[in-house]
Amino acid sequence: MNRRIPWLVAVVLFAGGSAVLRSEETAEDRNRKTTSHWIGVAEEVAKRQRLLDPNSPKEPFKLHEQAIFRHTQSVRGDDIGAVYLWTPSSSDRPAAVGVFFAWSQGRMRNVMEEFHSFHNGPIRREADGHPTWNCPDAGLQWNRSDNLPAPASDLRRMKLQARQFPRGLSVKTTTSEGQSWELRSVPKPFYEYTDADAEIDYGAIFGFCQGTDTELLVAIEARSTDDQPAWFYALAPFSDYQISVDLPDGTTWTSPDGDSGQNGKPHYWGPVESRPKPDFER
Repeated sequence: MNRRIPWLVAVVLFAGGSAVLRSEETAEDRNRKTTSHWIGVAEEVAKRQRLLDPNSPKEPFKLHEQAIFRHTQSVRGDDIGAVYLWTPSSSDRPAAVGVFFAWSQGRMRNVMEEFHSFHNGPIRREADGHPTWNCPDAGLQWNRSDNLPAPASDLRRMKLQARQFPRGLSVKTTTSEGQSWELRSVPKPFYEYTDADAEIDYGAIFGFCQGTDTELLVAIEARSTDDQPAWFYALAPFSDYQISVDLPDGTTWTSPDGDSGQNGKPHYWGPVESRPKPDFER
C-alpha cells in the first residue's frame, strides 16, 4: 500500500477547503466594501441638502454630524442607506429626518431620498438638481401618552420610561396587494435630546424596521409644560407601504396616503439619481 496516497488526498482536500475559505472571505470583503461605498454615497447626498424654515431663510437647519442609523435591506430588495437628522441652530430638538439609500438595478443603483418633517412650523428643502420639498404645516401630530407614568425626576429613569412606549406598540406594513410584514422595534433610541427652552426634559426617537430598513420613527418627549409633567408621542412614517400601529389605548393609527414626489406634506420621497456599481460589486 502506497502511504503517500492518503497524504496526497489530505493535501488536496485541505487545499480545496482553503480555496473555499478564500472565496468566502473574498465575498465577505466585497460585501463590506459595497456597504461602505453606498453608505458613503448616502452621506454625500445628505450633505448636499439645505433644509430651513422659510420664515427664517438665513438660519438653515443644522445637519447632525453622523448618521443616526444605517441599514442594509435583506427582506425586500437590497437597499443600502443611512438615516440623517437636522436640528435648528439653537436647539438639539429634531427639525427633520432624512433617509438616503440605493437599490440595485442591473449594473446600476438608484439613489433615493426620503424626508419627514419634525418641525413645528413650515419647512423647505433646497438642493441643486432636485425638486424642492415644501411642507407648509407642522410635521408631527403629538398625542399625550396616558399609559406611561409621569416622567421621573431624574434623566436615567426617564430614559428607562421612554423605552417602555415603543415596546407596547404593534406595527406592520401592508402592500396594495395585501401582503403584510410585522416591523421590528429597535430597542436603543436613534437619537436623544433635551430642550430647556421648549420645556422638554427628555426626548428620544425610536425606529421600527423591516429587516434593518427604517419604516417608522416614533418620537417621545417628557414635557413639563402642563400643570403636571407628562409624556407625549408622535409617529413619522418612512415607507411607501401603508403602516398601521396598534396603540396601547386600543386604537389603531394608520399612515396617511402618499405618492413618490408628492409635495406639500410632512412625508416626502423620490429619486435622486442613478449611479454605476463599483467594480468590486459587479
